[in-house]
Amino acid sequence: MKRINYLLVLIAALSFTVSCKNVSYKKTKSGLLYKIFRGDGKDSIKEGQIVKFNYQVKFNDSLMDRYNSYGKVPGYVKAQTLPVPSYDFQELLTMLRKGDSVVTVQMADTLLKQQSPLLPPHAKKGDRVTMTVKITNVFLTDSLAMADYTAENEKDKPRQMKEQEKEIARMQKEQEEQRLKEEEELEKSGEIAKELKEMEAFLASKNIKAQKTGKGTYVYIKEQGTGPAAENNKYVNVKYTGKILTTDSVFQSNSYPFQLGKGEAIRGWDEGLLLFKKGGKGTLFVPGFLAYGKNPRPGSPFKPFEALIFDIELLDVSDTPIQQQPRQPGQ
Repeated sequence: MKRINYLLVLIAALSFTVSCKNVSYKKTKSGLLYKIFRGDGKDSIKEGQIVKFNYQVKFNDSLMDRYNSYGKVPGYVKAQTLPVPSYDFQELLTMLRKGDSVVTVQMADTLLKQQSPLLPPHAKKGDRVTMTVKITNVFLTDSLAMADYTAENEKDKPRQMKEQEKEIARMQKEQEEQRLKEEEELEKSGEIAKELKEMEAFLASKNIKAQKTGKGTYVYIKEQGTGPAAENNKYVNVKYTGKILTTDSVFQSNSYPFQLGKGEAIRGWDEGLLLFKKGGKGTLFVPGFLAYGKNPRPGSPFKPFEALIFDIELLDVSDTPIQQQPRQPGQ
């Protein structure tokens, strides 16, 4: 930890000296500025060897978390002579040893010409990217490096899973915000009121006694079921036959396992299935705005705001994912 803190201080200091054009920095043929800090290694890295390294990148004075291996899986790269200078630390590998650290400075002027993914969208000429690399190990063969990478990746899996869960939660939040925005627009336009009126007229004409739930899914319960109740966050498996309301034509029959209330099925399902228990049977009458909305998936049989009917049977309700090939209604 002390070593990492030392490197962080070092990066800040070196970034300042570079901005002052400190002549202590050397330069490669490609124009890359660099400074090597020797560790206790004795043998220089040779071509063909695989180098394991930790790295940290700053854009001007701001750390770029995306390009930071500390607490994550380290980087691995093979030392080799490149046909064209790479304008990064790979140019320096055969000058380094195990335990060495190197600080490189790349100017945005050059990176912009290379269309480098390192640069953020707002980068401009005069900006700089400072990278600190710490050589932690050197492997003689690919198999040894792969075994080490596998071990590092396994060790990092808990963090990866947390990061994935965080990203999923972020995406779900964005989707929910977008859904609420679209719903507000549909309310203002009168589309929702129109669709609900049409659905109620259809049910009345067929003398179907269905109850309204949620934002407007109408549910006819044939058998409620006697097993565990379908609740948000539970995993369910639903056998269904889907029909287009206006034509009564079947577009798909299948079964679909998913997590309820997570946006993995149309909203009409998330609403309507909450009235059932395992073993339950019935029919969901779903207005178009709770089905595939204004923009159905290209290639699907649905028109914009197409109202749908689903005859369903709730095959299973579980606290854990149900193992079956998922297939979303309408796909």
